[in-house]
Amino acid sequence: MLAMGLLGLMAPQACSNGDGTVDGLCEPGENIFCRCPGGDPGTKACNEDGESFGECGPCMSRPTTGPAQQSSSTGGNPTSTTTTSGAGGMGAGGGMGQGGGGTGTTALLQSCAKDGDCISGMCRFNYCTMACTKVSDCPFPQSECVAFDSSLTVCMPSCDEASDCTAYTAPPSRCGFTQAIDNWDVTVCAEWADQHQLKPPGVDCLPFDHTACNLGYLGRENVCTEQGVCAQGCYTNPDCPQGQTCSSQGSLGNCQ
Repeated sequence: MLAMGLLGLMAPQACSNGDGTVDGLCEPGENIFCRCPGGDPGTKACNEDGESFGECGPCMSRPTTGPAQQSSSTGGNPTSTTTTSGAGGMGAGGGMGQGGGGTGTTALLQSCAKDGDCISGMCRFNYCTMACTKVSDCPFPQSECVAFDSSLTVCMPSCDEASDCTAYTAPPSRCGFTQAIDNWDVTVCAEWADQHQLKPPGVDCLPFDHTACNLGYLGRENVCTEQGVCAQGCYTNPDCPQGQTCSSQGSLGNCQ
């Protein structure tokens, strides 16, 4: 009964004519609040049939700037909301193998060992990828176009935490924070080595959702505070590097 009640709350509400009768899903021409793909607020107009809506807008396009340098600063850009693909998120033959140039059978963003494994002809960081010059070159939100360095700009699988990258092994890719080519903050799988970064201080998170900040990598002294922002500090000993203890007594502490 509880589940049915919740479903009822989630269902679209029909519009009333004011006399107690219900006519359609919405009032033709009425503007309804909605969210753009990037999370910005917009409106959508009720169509003439009163049973459907037009597109949400106006939605700002993501700027097309030059390759971004990796940075631990949010720079005022909103943190993008991504859907984790992991290694199992995109099946071969599922429209993810575009790119050409290879004779392999492994689709984009799937685990690989060499270039010849991939339909795209490019295996980097243990997954099939392809070169990109703009955000729209990569399947979104499953991946992001990222300038890893001055010589490599490719589509990288989106991730939310460490476990999303574990299939890309030998050496392992890790879920790390960086900026996409359009300067949006993203987290993607790559072999970061000593360039591996977590979410920087000041990024929004749900209170005490530490994984949203440390991406599942403990011992890095990176947590989500009760105020709902990432911060340098600790609440428990596992938040600290090995051999150190946390000074927290219910509030944000330091590793000692």
